Amino acid sequence: MVSISDLLLVGPLVCILLASIVLTVKTRFIQFRALPLMIRMIIQSMRSKHDETSAAIPPHKALLTAMATTIGIGNIVGPAIAIRLGGPGALLGFLLAVIFGAATTFAEVVLVMKYRVRRADGGYDGGPMQYLRVAFGKWAALLYAFFGSMLLVVWSSNQSNTLADILFQHGVSKYLTAGVVTLLVLGYLVAGIKHIGNLAAKIVPLMFFLYCSTCLWIIGCNVMHLPAVFKLIFNSAFNLQALGGASAGYSIHLLLRWGLAKGIQASEAGVGTAALPHAQSESQNSFEQGVLAMASVYSVAFICTLSGLVTLLTGSWLDQSIPLGMSLIAVPFAQYFKIGMLVLVINAFLFAFGTVLGNAYNGSLCFLFLTKNRWVHVYHGAVGVAVFLGSIFSVEVIWAISDYFIIPVALINITGVLYLVFRERNVH
Repeated sequence: MVSISDLLLVGPLVCILLASIVLTVKTRFIQFRALPLMIRMIIQSMRSKHDETSAAIPPHKALLTAMATTIGIGNIVGPAIAIRLGGPGALLGFLLAVIFGAATTFAEVVLVMKYRVRRADGGYDGGPMQYLRVAFGKWAALLYAFFGSMLLVVWSSNQSNTLADILFQHGVSKYLTAGVVTLLVLGYLVAGIKHIGNLAAKIVPLMFFLYCSTCLWIIGCNVMHLPAVFKLIFNSAFNLQALGGASAGYSIHLLLRWGLAKGIQASEAGVGTAALPHAQSESQNSFEQGVLAMASVYSVAFICTLSGLVTLLTGSWLDQSIPLGMSLIAVPFAQYFKIGMLVLVINAFLFAFGTVLGNAYNGSLCFLFLTKNRWVHVYHGAVGVAVFLGSIFSVEVIWAISDYFIIPVALINITGVLYLVFRERNVH
């Protein structure tokens, strides 16, 4: 049965997806045609020298800081949760949101770069708040900053919830996990964006390689079952072979409710939050920074696809004895590797720590906009509280709450992006 709350959620999710499709067409499928340029830019930025005295950061570190936020535990467990609750077809909705969302991320970053304001220390005040103020006035910027700061607190609780859950299964106190993560995050937040960028440059490539290589091994061990899994995904999505006798409408509803919601949350495309670190880039070329930003979306798509395939190929999504959450991935890892759980725990810590850190930093930018650059320690304290509370509540409660916090942020942001993209002629 479809709940009223789920119906209210699906409408805005579809609007966000349609907006992403419109932006894909408007930018002439930028997410596909700019791939060669994106690869060249990443290599060039990593090789070039940068001014260490500047408050701004190199373009690739802005990207890796954004990736530290978008590539989180949600990319590991999000597809698995979506598949368990929405059926295999939810993975298709997940990927639609991510792939089309790449064009949205490109547009957001171009606008963030164009409307950012340089500070006296060489850094920048920037983010969706700046371009929303241009588009609709200060009220829209303040509304976005308010809901955005709240959303990023909730997202931080998502990460601590999943990390604490998996570590608790190995005898680690949930409160200890929350306390350690909180102290580490607060330490880096006090240190500032340059230290966050330096940390992201180290841990993002490590966690990406470690997790993806492990998933690829499991998928390789089950490669003969891939055709059947792909068939199952499409049958489930479009009710060609309805699960449990569900109607076609209900099947598509599940795809939209769980696939789109988790896809938007995983990629942050349309939400605007992933564009915040890019405003601190020392690059002066908004188009190139927008192209570079799409790398994080492709990374998300790749990780989410691997997570979904591992869940489907190993059948963990069907095993009701496996609790909802990280265990859906943990069980296959333990089955295929003697040290599988250790690998997953390391990945979970890196993903969670990087994402909580990125969320806290991005949320603090929204909070500072609201308070005119005051009381940031109050926001840091709220993040700490969220980390602790997130480890206490159930997985279902935390992940469901986060879906509803996305809606006001994304609708305000995507409306402003569409307006400015169609008003400007040099975005693509």
